[in-house]
Amino acid sequence: MAEYSFNALKSNEKAFVAMTSLNVKEFLGLLERFSAAYQTDLHARGKRVDETRGRSDGKLALIEDKLFFILFYLKTYPLQEVLAYSFDLPQSVANHWIHRLCPVLQSALDNMGHKPIRLSSELMERLAEEGQQELIIDGTERRIQRPVDNDVQREYYSGKKKAHTVEPLAKLHFQREPSFI
Repeated sequence: MAEYSFNALKSNEKAFVAMTSLNVKEFLGLLERFSAAYQTDLHARGKRVDETRGRSDGKLALIEDKLFFILFYLKTYPLQEVLAYSFDLPQSVANHWIHRLCPVLQSALDNMGHKPIRLSSELMERLAEEGQQELIIDGTERRIQRPVDNDVQREYYSGKKKAHTVEPLAKLHFQREPSFI
């Protein structure tokens, strides 16, 4: 069985990105904040930092492996049995680490300013800070009835989907509501 750990995969950039969505440099940047958030979590739980050195956390003993574990889970979203098998853990331990590390990762991302925006008003505020820009958000192709006119047929024919489609676009201006085309 292949070893799933940071040290085993850091030299294989392609596999590392496929499993975590981050390259090694981005991972190490996130690791600093994740480590600080993990230490804060330990203090909040009433555990001393030295206490964790005295016992082994099994396969996830290193903080790098903890971050790799949770990023791998969130990127691939396997069944917990599959995740446990991949990291040579019991399923109950994999479940424990998922629930323990997700809030730590969210806290680290919040500290980096990567907090997801939940409300449209917050989105508009954040976009207003970026300055005057026009954003175009491309959507998925939507099938339409085949037009009768040959010229119009060519315009709407999608070779990719082998059908006649329209691509809806949304233009967003910061001063007004989104407009859909």
